Amino acid sequence: MDYGSSNIRPTSYLAHEVPAGEGRLSDTQYAALHLLYYLRLLWSRKVIILAVTIGAGLTYGLYTKLFAVKFYRAQAVIAPVSSELSFGPASNSGDLMDSLGGGGGIMSLFNLAGGGDTAEIAERYLSIMNSYAFTTDLIKRYHLERKIIGVRSKNAPTISRWAMHRDLVSRFASEYDFKSGNLLLYFLDTNRDDGARILGYYLVSLRDKLRNEEVQSAAVAAASLQDEIRKTSDALLQTQLYELMARQVQREKLAQVQADFAFKVIEPPVVPDNYYAPSARKNATLAAAIAFILIVGWTLGSDFMRRARLRFEELQQAETLAPPIRSTEAESPAVDEPESPRVRPLRPRG
Repeated sequence: MDYGSSNIRPTSYLAHEVPAGEGRLSDTQYAALHLLYYLRLLWSRKVIILAVTIGAGLTYGLYTKLFAVKFYRAQAVIAPVSSELSFGPASNSGDLMDSLGGGGGIMSLFNLAGGGDTAEIAERYLSIMNSYAFTTDLIKRYHLERKIIGVRSKNAPTISRWAMHRDLVSRFASEYDFKSGNLLLYFLDTNRDDGARILGYYLVSLRDKLRNEEVQSAAVAAASLQDEIRKTSDALLQTQLYELMARQVQREKLAQVQADFAFKVIEPPVVPDNYYAPSARKNATLAAAIAFILIVGWTLGSDFMRRARLRFEELQQAETLAPPIRSTEAESPAVDEPESPRVRPLRPRG
């Protein structure tokens, strides 16, 4: 039976019989007829469908609630600080920049720790905390290998540093609040105390890294200014260079002793009482949806196979009971061709 043709009259298995005198079905009527049949089929099995769907959702939801591993999310709030360096009066700084080559060379060193927008600073901080060098240094500094790898036997294969980096990055998350300018940091862990402690390690390591960069850039700037002072013979220019070098030394010392350097901790790492993941409600909904799709697909597929098998048996039975087809052409009698006589060579007797 051709199920794609609209000129076929629906058979009895669709539970809708069309009288012979009413013609053939249109495409819309044929599609509606099949839709009603499938809806009726699903409605007849509604108890099984609902039981499987609700049972799968409740089972997986209870499993998530009672037996699944729980992850707690530690959170902290920091406010990035823009540390801008002032060079004194505009006229003096302008003359000095012209003297030093229009703002290039040495003056570019003064902008290494330049402030700018808070969002850009927060983006830079996040890039540092998600980098491979930062995470591997964090793991090595605080001996987090055992925490990430877990309990392993001696014969088990070792995990590479890149795998540990990916594991740590997957647990770390962040969010920037454009209204307040604060940066929210999160870290997932199965233990509440460990999650808060590792997030604190993130803050300490970030501040130390930024502090070292600031101290190093200030030291390089001061050394460059000192070399420039040795090369110039202008007394006024030397005085201005000494003033700038003093600012760089002051910047270096402040970076070393400032407690809230680079950012302020608005809220230290803390972990809520309730676990963050996995969500029993979301897992139950997902399991119920998957079970519903599978049971509906199995119902429709099994019915389609059953009808196809019945139709195939009907066609086989019709071919068996059909009378043989006789040919109308007269069969011509077969004409036997005479065999050619065998020729034997004649021999004289005697």
